[in-house]
Amino acid sequence: MRDLLQGVLRLQSVWSQENTVEMQERGKLVRDGITRWLRVRVERLDAELPEPIGDLRVEARDGTGRKSEIPWARVYSHSRSPSATKGWYLVYLFNAKGKGVYLTLGMGATKWENSMFRPLPLSELRRTAAVARDQNWDRLSTREDLVTAISLDASRKKLGPAYEAGTVAGFHYPIGEVPDEDVLERDLAFLLGVLAELHHRDGRAPEVAEAESAAEVVAGRRRAGQGFLRSAAERKAVEGRAVLLAAEHLEELGYEVEDVGAVRSYDLDARRGDERLFVEVKGTTQPWGADSRIVLTRNEVELNRRDHRDSVLVVVSGISLDRVTCTASGGEVRVARPWRIDEERLTPLSYQYAVGGDVVPVRLPTG
Repeated sequence: MRDLLQGVLRLQSVWSQENTVEMQERGKLVRDGITRWLRVRVERLDAELPEPIGDLRVEARDGTGRKSEIPWARVYSHSRSPSATKGWYLVYLFNAKGKGVYLTLGMGATKWENSMFRPLPLSELRRTAAVARDQNWDRLSTREDLVTAISLDASRKKLGPAYEAGTVAGFHYPIGEVPDEDVLERDLAFLLGVLAELHHRDGRAPEVAEAESAAEVVAGRRRAGQGFLRSAAERKAVEGRAVLLAAEHLEELGYEVEDVGAVRSYDLDARRGDERLFVEVKGTTQPWGADSRIVLTRNEVELNRRDHRDSVLVVVSGISLDRVTCTASGGEVRVARPWRIDEERLTPLSYQYAVGGDVVPVRLPTG
């Protein structure tokens, strides 16, 4: 496989849209050699996963007719990603200038329109990739050699940036430094595991996963630092964006709004004449769905139990988080008013247990 990848990279320097001798050789390496190597391995690697994907396939393209500037070979679920324009998959992407090749976890970044592939909006691709990165950061962060941004140096400024924007994470192999078979297979197996989690995940929003992760740290089931999905600054940016949109919505309805989140067990105090609302605000980068969940503190639950009549829940979903600048934008506002917590839908993430005299000291051997 190392020789196959190196061979394609060498030929990238003489790329042509025409079917030259060099491009014919490149096509054989991509469509025949690389796909053959992948097919021999993916079924076995999939079977070794805790939850196999089950219907993995391999395909490659270097251009039908005119030759593509960026050839690719992908590993995908036949049912979940029937074409390269749909769903999540693993893909080898070659730098246009032959500087290196990436094995990435990415998504369909184009659509077929008017007899040609057109890129999806870059902001949409970045947002979707960021959500997937957040959801799987626990696993991704265990590999220090992983990259979360790629550079394809495409001269045709459409498809290249779309591939870049749609990348969740991957491995970079510079020309002349492509590793041996064992490393390439190990990296492929690692990203297959992440792909399987994406396919099988239960739709948790990042903040739900963070709360569950924190509960496991407190309970001693995992070490702190094994990868919260977002930094404190990133969480603050998402929360701040949600509070801002919630306040703007209430102000449009004629309320005077005060941000009390730092001192109260709710976020906004909204008043209009004799009316007063206690507003809980939750923000998420996730798109909202029927199975979406939020995380509530004990104090938030107790406040709602005492008197739900003046309680309001505002959820701002689909917030776009720029992890480079740590800024948040966008978001869709949903409101529950009055908001009464349904006890049957509450799920405890952890418990505090007073052990007391159940445990007794023991003497350890010395020496």
